[in-house]
Amino acid sequence: MLEKILNSMLHGNAKTKIFLWSVFILGVSAVFLLMAGIIMGIPYLGLGGVLAGLAGLILSQSVSLNDLKREKKIKGKKAPKQKEEQEEEVIEDKQQKEEKEEEAAPKEKTRKEREREKSQYLSSLNAKKLKKIMKDHKVNQIHVKVMIDSYPAKKIEQAPAFMWRTDKMLHFMILTGRAEEFEVPLADIQGILLVKNVPADKEKDYQLFKYSSFISKMFQPYLPAYSEGTKNGELEVRKNTFRIEPGIYLTNSSVANLRKVLLPGVAFLVDDQVIASKHFNEYFKELYRYSLLCKNMVITLDEYREQIKKTLDALLDAPIAGSEFVTTIYDLNKYRLITKNDVVHYTQKYRELKM
Repeated sequence: MLEKILNSMLHGNAKTKIFLWSVFILGVSAVFLLMAGIIMGIPYLGLGGVLAGLAGLILSQSVSLNDLKREKKIKGKKAPKQKEEQEEEVIEDKQQKEEKEEEAAPKEKTRKEREREKSQYLSSLNAKKLKKIMKDHKVNQIHVKVMIDSYPAKKIEQAPAFMWRTDKMLHFMILTGRAEEFEVPLADIQGILLVKNVPADKEKDYQLFKYSSFISKMFQPYLPAYSEGTKNGELEVRKNTFRIEPGIYLTNSSVANLRKVLLPGVAFLVDDQVIASKHFNEYFKELYRYSLLCKNMVITLDEYREQIKKTLDALLDAPIAGSEFVTTIYDLNKYRLITKNDVVHYTQKYRELKM
């Protein structure tokens, strides 16, 4: 410390030298005058020494206090700026960390990118490649082809698939931008739900399958059927799809194959005003459901006719009043679920049974 003071007295700037030498001279003068006053017995010299010492003390303290105040003032000015700089550094570090995380994480592909990849992949397939893919994914020899209209959970749209069943699972191998396999527990599939009047665009939907390629030819039979109508004077195009758990929607033309691999007894479900109505009994609703299956190409016309016979035979033996039998037959004919010949035939049979 002493060395630093001596260095400042000899080599410091003018202001520092004046300050230090002034303090030094006043200090030496104070000591000299005080001692002289004591030795010589002159009170005024002693008083002069005290005053010189006091002046030196005040001078040194005043400069120290001014320096301290100036330092505090500078720190006070710097503090907000330093705090702001620190906050900016924290924000910048956070942004850099987020950017690194985004770069590390795989970017989610847009719908357009997924469609482009799917188109390129499906166009590249041929019989040899498909055979190898099916072998790699261990596709069962007893399998069927279906078209998945959508599977929102996996962001799959309008994709061909091979489907097969094992003891407890329903397996899918879907062809999108690559071959992807997943499975659904058979116990989860309690029914096949008809979803009617889904908005569609015939020009944009299933574009890849409108061209001649190995895969498009194979899956063209499973494209959806469209219906047209008007609403508020505008043309609307719609299609029907069928939903199974866990939210997989198949085209109407795929459901016949779906039923081939599902366990027997899986119900066909419809949720509309007819099914909810209390006016119609279960015999009417049963034929109504089968008529929808026929219209959606899930069953053939011959299969539907067989179901008409089964349902009306069951109606003849049903424990219902004659008025309900007549109402049911009348409604079935009114809604074109059976023919007039069916009405005549079964009305006659009912009369014979009740005679």
